[in-house]
Amino acid sequence: MHSWEQRKFGEIVEKYEDPVETPTEGYTRLGIRSHAKGTFHSYVEKGKELETAKMFRVAADKFIVNITFGWEHAVAITDENDAGKLVSHRFPQYSFNAGMDPKFFRYLILDENFKHHLELSSPGGAGRNRVLKLSDMLEYKMIFPSEAEQRKIATYFDDLDHLITLHQRKCDELRSVKKFMLQNMFI
Repeated sequence: MHSWEQRKFGEIVEKYEDPVETPTEGYTRLGIRSHAKGTFHSYVEKGKELETAKMFRVAADKFIVNITFGWEHAVAITDENDAGKLVSHRFPQYSFNAGMDPKFFRYLILDENFKHHLELSSPGGAGRNRVLKLSDMLEYKMIFPSEAEQRKIATYFDDLDHLITLHQRKCDELRSVKKFMLQNMFI
């Protein structure tokens, strides 16, 4: 049996930056949904770019947070679909140190205690005035197993997500068939 270890979040990640000049011909930006619901992408047209000299290129397998809405659990683990998109300085990224599986952390960051810690690490009033203090966020103590165990847990939950999606599609298909039958029953 492998024991689980407790360490501060800041001990298992390190800041990652890939700065680029802000494009002037348009670009695809990355956003983060609140409540740890993942990332999204949108295109910024020419002439509507951020008025900043520097942006940051997103890489896969990074922890990323929106510091403006960290208190609302706006965090994610990036993947290959996110790689190459651009973000402002308000979306810092962190690489996982050796022995840490980013896929495992996709599930670990869903923890309600982590969400609560992000709220406490975001002092201020409401909305945009509640900027996340990264130094406080990195103090959060996380419990995690060995890398091999992290992989097993991540694979288990990935498989479970896949199974749920598969059954959801089947249920949606059955609902469509039922709707079709009901619509055509009395014609």
